[in-house]
Order: sequence, then C-alpha cells, then structure tokens
Amino acid sequence: MWVMSHWSNIAEDPNDVAAIAFRKDTVVAAWRGLVPSRTGYIASLCAGKRVLDIGVVDHTLGRGMTMHRAVAESAAYCLCIDILPAAIEEMRRQGFNVRLCDITRDSLDEKFDLVIAGEVIEHLGNSAGLIEAAARLLLPGGRLILTTPNPYYLARIRDGLRGDVRESVDHVGLHWPSGIAELCERAGLRLDQYRGQLSENTRTLKAKLAFGSRRLLCFAGVSEQCFGHTFIYECTLATDRNASS
Repeated sequence: MWVMSHWSNIAEDPNDVAAIAFRKDTVVAAWRGLVPSRTGYIASLCAGKRVLDIGVVDHTLGRGMTMHRAVAESAAYCLCIDILPAAIEEMRRQGFNVRLCDITRDSLDEKFDLVIAGEVIEHLGNSAGLIEAAARLLLPGGRLILTTPNPYYLARIRDGLRGDVRESVDHVGLHWPSGIAELCERAGLRLDQYRGQLSENTRTLKAKLAFGSRRLLCFAGVSEQCFGHTFIYECTLATDRNASS
C-alpha cells in the first residue's frame, strides 16, 4: 500500500520551493519515454481486464475506432460509453457493448480494473469531474489510463511561437504532467507513470530532419518529451484514499 501524499503536506504556498520540488520529483519519476503506438500500448494494458472505455465516438463514427476496437478485443470485459445517441446505436449494430452516458454527470453501477479516457479530457470544461468519476469506478488497485495532446510537442510549440494555433476548435485546454498529477491527487489517485506517443507525422522534409536528429537534439538539451505528439498517463487508485503522509 502506498501512502497518499500532496504538496500541501509540505508547504502552505503552492509556489514554495519545497512544493515545487515535490511536484517536479513526482513528474520526473513518472516519465517512461516514448512508445511508437498508442493503440498497441493501451491494448496491451487491457489484456484480461475489466475495462471502461470513455468517449468512443471521436466526433464522427469511424474516426478513432481502431483503438476502441483493439481495447474491446483485448479486454476480458469492455463497456464503451459516449454522449452521442445516433453513434451509440450504430456501434451497437457493429457489436460493441456500448451505453449512452456522460461520465461527469451520470452514474454507473459497475467497477473496473481500467478506466480509459482517450483524447477526451481536452474537450471537457469539467476536467476534474472526469478524473473524480474514474476514481469512483475503479476497483482496488485499479488504474486510469488517460491520453491527451502533449503541450510540449515541438510542432505545437512552433505553431504557438508563430501565433498559428491549429488545435481542434473543440479543445478547451491542454494538460501538462504537473497539472494531471495535481488533478489526480485531489481525486485520490497518483500519477504513477506517463509516456509520449512518438509522432507519426514525419511526411515533410523538416519533420523528417527533426525526428531523424532526435537523439542529437536530446543530447543538446531538448527534452525527449517534445517528440511525443500525445501523452499517455497511467494513474493508480490509492488503496486507502484517506491516508496522508
């Protein structure tokens, strides 16, 4: 059993050097490098597990279905949920175990080993509500797997410097590791580890040169995290949610 901890146990001010050091240590210890495939990695985590897959439609049915199909095929049991009724009915016709549900408002009478929220949190005005709901739905020792665009991705930084932001107009926030760690701790979870998905967008000459020079750029001081298009966060449910250090 691990003991639930939070910066407020160390300092009253979130800008205190000790509080910042605590958060930095949390994030540094959790980084696990880059993976080539978000779908392959997440599907491997689902093998033999009870899984809740949140937000399976991805705006229009057909987009993003590869990951959800891989999750459903890998898991021992998988319940998919979304908020779009017509798409839910079509998914049922395709054989998915799917239910109309807004996880931040509706209740479910099941518990899960894994709760997966793939590319969901950046669309929500109530980010904390998603993580709090996931914590309630996890079995002891369960994990929240959350993926979201990486705010430190090189192309995203480049576009920001140009004033040329190309995010989906439905995105309401970018979430960095420190913020995810904070939201998780408030909900009785811990950021256990996170990874970046190595970008597959290397079609242009500039992109090929940048990614081909990745090791050299990292040696020169560029963080490895900057090459991951998406972050994959794994957050563990505390055994004793009332424990404190």
